[in-house]
Amino acid sequence: MITQNPISSIFSFTSGIQFRQNWIRWAFGFFFLAVCMGLVMRSFHVIEIPYFEYRNILHTHSHIALLGWGYLMLIGGMVFGLVKEKDQIKDYKLLFLGTVIALLGMLFSFPFQGYGAVSISFSTLHVLLSYGFAYKLLNLIRSREKTPATRLIRLAIWFMVVSTFGLWSLGPVSATLGRMHELYFMTIQWFLHFQLNGWFVLGVLGLILLYFEEKGFQINLPSYQEWILSISVVMTFMLAVTWAEPQPIFFQLNGLAVIIQMLAYFWILKSIFSLVKTDQFSGFGRLLLLLALASLVAKAMLQGLLVFPSIAVISYSIRMYVIGFLHLVLLGAMTMGVSAVAIARGWINEKPISKLGWILLISGFVITEILLFLQGTLIWLQMGFLPEYNFWLFLASCLFPISLAFLLAGLRSYEFSNQSITNPKIQLQKRIKPETMKKTLIMSMGILGILLTSCGGGSGEGESTTTTDTSPQEEVQADPKGIGEFKSVEIGEGIDPELAASGQAIVDMKCTACHQLNDKRLVGPGFQGVTSRREPEWIMNMITNVDVMLDKDPQAQALLEECLTRMPNQNITAVDARGILEFMRQNDLEKASK
Repeated sequence: MITQNPISSIFSFTSGIQFRQNWIRWAFGFFFLAVCMGLVMRSFHVIEIPYFEYRNILHTHSHIALLGWGYLMLIGGMVFGLVKEKDQIKDYKLLFLGTVIALLGMLFSFPFQGYGAVSISFSTLHVLLSYGFAYKLLNLIRSREKTPATRLIRLAIWFMVVSTFGLWSLGPVSATLGRMHELYFMTIQWFLHFQLNGWFVLGVLGLILLYFEEKGFQINLPSYQEWILSISVVMTFMLAVTWAEPQPIFFQLNGLAVIIQMLAYFWILKSIFSLVKTDQFSGFGRLLLLLALASLVAKAMLQGLLVFPSIAVISYSIRMYVIGFLHLVLLGAMTMGVSAVAIARGWINEKPISKLGWILLISGFVITEILLFLQGTLIWLQMGFLPEYNFWLFLASCLFPISLAFLLAGLRSYEFSNQSITNPKIQLQKRIKPETMKKTLIMSMGILGILLTSCGGGSGEGESTTTTDTSPQEEVQADPKGIGEFKSVEIGEGIDPELAASGQAIVDMKCTACHQLNDKRLVGPGFQGVTSRREPEWIMNMITNVDVMLDKDPQAQALLEECLTRMPNQNITAVDARGILEFMRQNDLEKASK
């Protein structure tokens, strides 16, 4: 009896087709795990989850989504779209194996330690392997005729390489300037910016154009348009600069950049939309392609609004907008675009179970985007939260793992219907493939089960120890009343219900996206016990004078270093801040009585 496990199946290289299908299955497997981690994150807003460390799950989700699903599917599309010879395909097998090992290492280490020695080692391995892919693909493109598609793919690869400079800078910046310095956050934004706007967007556009070129279509993309597109990607990084240095010149440069980007997008999307009218894409492939292009149009329009400085500020201070934009690029443009090309090329089938998966995935994407942008807009307009917003967002997010389960089932039953396979060894591989895919799915579910049952305990202890060690030093160095206009705050013996109710309304509107009422950290620390840990004046100064507190107050800086997310200035008045303080007192009193 012949058996084969998922790892050994990577080495099964009877044909390039089989290698390609293994590659796609692993990519979708990591996609499945990433959306499961995302669902766990959403559940923090709905129910109280013991033992879990939100930040570690966030790091796991983001790394597996970007580097597991996004990177693996996009680089695979380039490899199998550009490399035509079987012998050349073999050259990428070890790089692929190393990438899978690096991703599995991140999957097992990030939930336990966040950014630690093991997780950083596997992340570094992934970066080094990406350089290997970049070197091989750039050499291959150099030997081919230059076309609009290959030029865009080459540009995307270079932006992928450039994005990693931010990762290499994290260590030196953290060691010399600390994790509270603006440059530390800008290095993270550097990586994300060039990944999303350069690597993912231009890579997807390149693969779409490559498919049409292979079908014989002539595409007009003059070199000056390519240069303008490149300049727009570089200049739109000014938005991250305005976050650290909100000077008028940087807002003006960012406004110019988004105008240039809209012009560049118009040129290239105009050409692609004219090609979509042909019959080269059909069925779900056509639908996915249209959704990908619509996502790019929406991205360009949203960034076009950033010419106004007031909107540029809220684009990175309201968390819903940030998440919605990330998903618009990764789930909308990249996922839909690359999947459309894969379906058109026959790499992914259109069986009924796969179609159901795509319907659910599209539904989850559209519904969650509507909820995120709508809620973000309500916060901007100071109109509070949608009724049961977090519950509905969690419910809509449940569609993602369900849809991926159907898509993985469709990939498991994939048959080479368009291939003529006569080699007996290939026929044998074809018969045992369902068993191989089954083991891959079982392994994926096992990883998720381990994370759900055991990942939080160790990190919880580590965080508790850290808090105990640093707090005494902070209290000695810091003014317990903080920095701001509040030098003395009078509080009564009991709770003022009316004042607490007004404060709760503000908390529901502006705070619950990042803070919980218990002692568990979400994006920021939980509110439980804050009135016993901090002076009333410190709390109100932190609410109303947040920028100065984060820049100068040691206790606020310690929280920033711990949470790695800068609290936005919500322009809360002194009256509202007093109501929030009263609600926090009421919350602590209620929690203590339980």
